[in-house]
Amino acid sequence: MSEGTRIGEFKDNAEFNTAVAVERNTPADLKPTKIGEISEFEKSLMTDSGAPARNADSAAGHDGTFVEEMERMILDYQDGDIIKGIVRRVEKSGVLVDISHKSEGFIANSEFSFDAEDSPELLVKPGEEVNVMILKLESKEGYTVLSRRRAEYELAWNTLSRLSKTKDAVAVRVASKVEGGLVVSFNGIKGFIPASQVIKEAEMSLDGFVGQVLDVVVIQVDRKRRKVIFSHKVGKPRMSREDTARLIDGIEIGQVRSGKVTSIKDFGVFVDLGGIEGLVHISEISWSRVGHPSEVLKSGQDTKVFVLGVDRENQKISLGMKQLEADPWVNVAEKYQIGQIATGEVSRVVPFGAFVRLEENLEGLIHISELSNHHVEKVEDVVKPGDTVKVKIIKLIPEEQRIGLSIKALGRPEETTSPQEATVNG
Repeated sequence: MSEGTRIGEFKDNAEFNTAVAVERNTPADLKPTKIGEISEFEKSLMTDSGAPARNADSAAGHDGTFVEEMERMILDYQDGDIIKGIVRRVEKSGVLVDISHKSEGFIANSEFSFDAEDSPELLVKPGEEVNVMILKLESKEGYTVLSRRRAEYELAWNTLSRLSKTKDAVAVRVASKVEGGLVVSFNGIKGFIPASQVIKEAEMSLDGFVGQVLDVVVIQVDRKRRKVIFSHKVGKPRMSREDTARLIDGIEIGQVRSGKVTSIKDFGVFVDLGGIEGLVHISEISWSRVGHPSEVLKSGQDTKVFVLGVDRENQKISLGMKQLEADPWVNVAEKYQIGQIATGEVSRVVPFGAFVRLEENLEGLIHISELSNHHVEKVEDVVKPGDTVKVKIIKLIPEEQRIGLSIKALGRPEETTSPQEATVNG
């Protein structure tokens, strides 16, 4: 039995000395490895190309190669992670996304957008980068199940939280009007604008804001209660009367200006000319009859307008759009005569008759009494929008922009064909 070594005492030991000697004889080219670097030993396992050397043991079924193990460490994805991916293909059922993982990711159409009517084909193209959330890292089919909609939802909360501090303006869409204010949507998150925080004229109703896009500021965010309060007034402060007057001074009758549609009403649309709004009355939108301004324009749409009038005292501007197109009524008397037979497409049906487009921006009216020799209860019983019909011109008043048409006056049964069977005469 050997004796122990006391504290403070050094005892010569042959085994210890041999071990030290072996350590000292270690090749000089092996250097210490820093954290994050590949060691000399690991390098020795690789081939000249940088790929791990495969031996009989690994080929016989070891759990993956060194590179695969490294990839798993680098891309340690988990369900619920929000990552970025590159769109590879857009298919009918969804979108294939490269997420730098061992399998491709797939976004079903239902998980692509908050608006069920939005088509991925219209929103993204191959090569674009998208934010996605991992719903299931590996499905039975072998791909990663992703959601763009849920990723945008989570990121939207982060954005709203940040905007509540910076007070930068953000665009929201008005979903509905409720008692006390407006319900708005921001990337799938519902918020509320109190009526006291909405900029509007005294006689305006909140119903007119539904469907509009408004610039607002976040004044309160509560993620736990899913509560967001916005302010339209803070986001778009009113200009003083003096500032408005200065803007109006630069606007003259006859000018062509660029603007953005800010709101759509039954009677027309308001267009922002760069800080001041003007009105395009429904009768000034097109040379053709317009049933509702929303048939032609959308809120937020960029457009060009013609300045028809400027009321500097009341700070009101009258605008037109049809003035930027050739007036089809100027030469109408040279192209059409009473008694002439023409072919046109039914553009609109109203209770008192049907409007027929004879050429671009030129329509005539078939009164319900001129549709048939028999009594007609409903216009749709005889013609429908899209039908191509032969008509006879029975009234022509260019100065009133009126053309009266008749099917009954043709002297034979009504003739209608589908748009594919005939074209409008120009």
